[in-house]
Amino acid sequence: MALTDHRTQVEEMIADYRRSSQRLSEVDEELASIEETAGDERGDVSVTVGSGGALRRVWLAEQVYRTHSPDELGRLIVRLSATATARIAERTDAVLATVLPSGSDPAALRVDSATSAAAASSVTGVSVPNGSGVADNGPRNSAAEPEQDESLEPRSWLRDVGAAERDR
Repeated sequence: MALTDHRTQVEEMIADYRRSSQRLSEVDEELASIEETAGDERGDVSVTVGSGGALRRVWLAEQVYRTHSPDELGRLIVRLSATATARIAERTDAVLATVLPSGSDPAALRVDSATSAAAASSVTGVSVPNGSGVADNGPRNSAAEPEQDESLEPRSWLRDVGAAERDR
């Protein structure tokens, strides 16, 4: 009978692992799909920021060049990007809170991840020709750029965080 009890425990542990793994995959997808758009009061400028603060889109009305100097326009785009990024952070924290242990600080986890991601890439400017326009980062890979081979090993942001904690 002890063997049956042990087998039941192992089966329950495997089922728990599968549920956790599935939930973490869902969280990864949810985090990757987060976007926020912020616009100015007049509706002349809007920016869309994606997960991790990546600038995805800048929209400029045709008259924006008559109402803003280039420096003002640059500051406005940076301010709107910061506003959208702050909203992304709030939404990210809410999603992470659903899978972190009680009492964990999702913001601390996000800050650690953002620090390492910021070192990898940053947006330094956007240029749009005269008139209304959109600057869109679009898909990461084009047909001319094949995807990099990735490891077949399943990846998880939670495992990456655990590895970072061990390395400290």
